Amino acid sequence: MADRLIIQCHDSDCSKVSWLVKGGASPQPAEGTLADAAKLAKGRRSLVIIPATDLLITEVHIPTRNRQRLIQAIPFSLENELTEDVDRLHFAAGSIDSENVTPVVVIAKQKLDDLLQTLESAGIEPIGIYADLLCLPHESDSWSLYEDNRILNVRSGGERGFSVDAINGEATLKLALQQNSEHPPHRIVLYQSPDTAEPLDLQPFEDEYDISVRRLDSLAELTGILADNLVKKQQINILQGDYQRVDKLTLQWKRWLPAAVLAAVFIALSLLLNVQEYRHYETQSIALSKQIRETFQKAFPEVKRIVDPKVQMEQKLKALRGGDAGSFMQFASLFVPAASVIKGSPNTTLESISFRDGKLDLQLVIKELQALETLKQTIEAKRLAVEIRSANATGNQVTSHIRISGVNP
Repeated sequence: MADRLIIQCHDSDCSKVSWLVKGGASPQPAEGTLADAAKLAKGRRSLVIIPATDLLITEVHIPTRNRQRLIQAIPFSLENELTEDVDRLHFAAGSIDSENVTPVVVIAKQKLDDLLQTLESAGIEPIGIYADLLCLPHESDSWSLYEDNRILNVRSGGERGFSVDAINGEATLKLALQQNSEHPPHRIVLYQSPDTAEPLDLQPFEDEYDISVRRLDSLAELTGILADNLVKKQQINILQGDYQRVDKLTLQWKRWLPAAVLAAVFIALSLLLNVQEYRHYETQSIALSKQIRETFQKAFPEVKRIVDPKVQMEQKLKALRGGDAGSFMQFASLFVPAASVIKGSPNTTLESISFRDGKLDLQLVIKELQALETLKQTIEAKRLAVEIRSANATGNQVTSHIRISGVNP
């Protein structure tokens, strides 16, 4: 997910701002001008927080769950409460609650146009604009306040609140609490600007409410608080309807989506082929291991416990070479000629091999007795002495034990 650049305008014309990059390597808020903030806007989604004194926060009760019809009805529902022509105003709606009550933010179109022009001239193209009052931290049983030398912001509900001049702050807060006596807050949290000259006196409210006051070290600290709350609980985005902005980063991502899908398919097919190839080689390896084991059993039938046939066969051959070189050479002189004959004999299978006292015993399965006699004569032609020790016919094959005991002169 792309980083978000959250900019707070501390006045109507955004001459003084502070900002914070959420998701970036340096999450510390900073202060400066729009031009300073614009240096961080490239490759990030820009969200802007503006003073609530530039707009109206209200609500409507319209019995419909259809979003399009709701948007169309809002201006007419509020027309009698507004002093300005609704055609000159922009209405941004929040989420409809269970009682069909919808919070609404109202701002003059000219003011919004001027704000967007100021931001875009500085190189900032926001995808969201929000009221600072509604970005204050909020809990269900508390009111959140912010004051400086000019205004007092009071967030009294999820998307409810008001702004008043600081000089009338205490009286207005007292009146608002009286009007909400049926559902009073348990706690009042006050955030004070670092330059607040005459702080709000909350002492008269201490008997009824849990009071918490936090004096901020800088305006940038306030931006950090508002930014955290904005990200966690998305508030009403003023850029709705005709002012809705296209997220260019999302468009870029969608543009690359087909290529990304093709790449993912290619990777998946490659993995599948690798898995199939691995299984193929694994099957071959199992078959080869089985063949090695069977060959070892045929060559050394006296060995009853087979752990690693390859290693055990190497040990046997090493013993033959090292322990009795003459015996090994004698074995080779008997087995190699006989093996070449057996290999060339059709329908003949070598079942076992045994070599003791200069005699080579072979257990064979062959098609018929005549073929066995032919095999004997062929081996004898290699100047080897061959004795048929046994020949048992079963079905259409003959199991025979032959002994090769020496070389004929």
